[in-house]
Amino acid sequence: MKHTELSVRNYTGFATTIFLTGLVSVGFGAIDILLISPKGLTQVAAVGLGDVLNAGMTALLAIGVVDTFSSRLAIAEGSGHLARRLPELTGALLVLLLVAQSLAVLLSSAVQPGLRLAGQDQQLTHLAADFVIVRSCSMGFTILYAALNEALKICGLKNRSLLLLVVGFATNAVLDWAFLYTPLSGWFPSPVVAVATATTGSQLLIACFALRIFLRRMRARGERFTRPERATVVAEARSMARNAPGVGVRHFNDYAGTITVTMLLGTLGVQVLAAVTVATKIWSLFCRIPQACVSGTFVYYGYRLGKTGPDLPATARTLPSTARSLLRYAAVPTAVGAVTVALTAPWLVRLFASAGQDELLTRSLLLAFLLTVPAYLLENHYGEILSVHQRGALLATASAVTTYALAIPLAAVGVFVLDSPFLVVASGVLPSAVLAAAFHRSLRKDHWTRSEVGRDTGVGVPA
Repeated sequence: MKHTELSVRNYTGFATTIFLTGLVSVGFGAIDILLISPKGLTQVAAVGLGDVLNAGMTALLAIGVVDTFSSRLAIAEGSGHLARRLPELTGALLVLLLVAQSLAVLLSSAVQPGLRLAGQDQQLTHLAADFVIVRSCSMGFTILYAALNEALKICGLKNRSLLLLVVGFATNAVLDWAFLYTPLSGWFPSPVVAVATATTGSQLLIACFALRIFLRRMRARGERFTRPERATVVAEARSMARNAPGVGVRHFNDYAGTITVTMLLGTLGVQVLAAVTVATKIWSLFCRIPQACVSGTFVYYGYRLGKTGPDLPATARTLPSTARSLLRYAAVPTAVGAVTVALTAPWLVRLFASAGQDELLTRSLLLAFLLTVPAYLLENHYGEILSVHQRGALLATASAVTTYALAIPLAAVGVFVLDSPFLVVASGVLPSAVLAAAFHRSLRKDHWTRSEVGRDTGVGVPA
């Protein structure tokens, strides 16, 4: 299978597809805001707030499940054991999907009381809670369509995955329009609920088409699947359940840290908050480049781990070498992207800034973000590799410590003691560097000095 071979061409093609996928994904939220904006500021604010809350819930409940499933699928593809492993992994995924769906519904019931305690406007609270409830009831669809899209990319159908996402984006836009501006709008109690339902419908459509394409691909490859034993599925589900929450908590910690730091900076005034908002928007768009690259690291390292197997004495040499190659592949486009953003910063800031905004402050904050790029890349590179090795507990613990004991306190000092937005943003380099060092040390100690890999990866795990 040529798509599992690590080469510049394969890696570049994969990362480029993931980059384009990320840009299209950003469009889902943007089109919701664009089409609901004529309905009034309250509706727009409710969708924005609800989307932020739903993103946190998705990070906590969905990403860990999808990443755990995907890493094991990549290992199985790399080892050539997909036909044997896929039924077990699929059964375990469905079990965790049901658990995540139940937790999402439970958590959504606390949204409205929580927003009231936070002092939010009563009407806004009600609408945002409705948005989160609708999206939480479709958490299973979110996990399913994300897992199927990952499966397509892992099994050599990355371009189909991108095409499906484009179709889903177009469907989301059409459903938004139909549910907001045609007689179908009468089906929904508010425009906010209509928009949330449109997103659910587009995700379901992507999942259905992705499943059909994936099954056709498996038949074309001559894969034959057998129904797994119940005990095997249960064991797989338990194994995945030990790792998935840790990966999810890591992403949630990153999300919570970002939101908290932004809120702290907001206490410095409207000009600072506006500058942070624009700088963060540009930074988020740039981050699609390193994020696409580390997605390639995740998949190709999984392939290599599957190819290596537990009995080859070269494991301790092969895996670090693969990791170094992947880091080089990721560093070049990331560096080019960072330099490009730095050189075009004045133009980018003017493009996104509002009238009267302090453009000099905005450019300085964008520069502060760019100073964190090397540490950011290393943290995410080694973090993705640890995800493949199913080290969810380590990822959760390390990210919690650096977020709540380092990143947030440093931001508080920068705001309340130093009164420097630049230092607040630039201080993000320290927690990222600490995480990168901790992750690298763990990999060297637990995974790159011995030939055995463990049961939780499907190829073996360190003792």
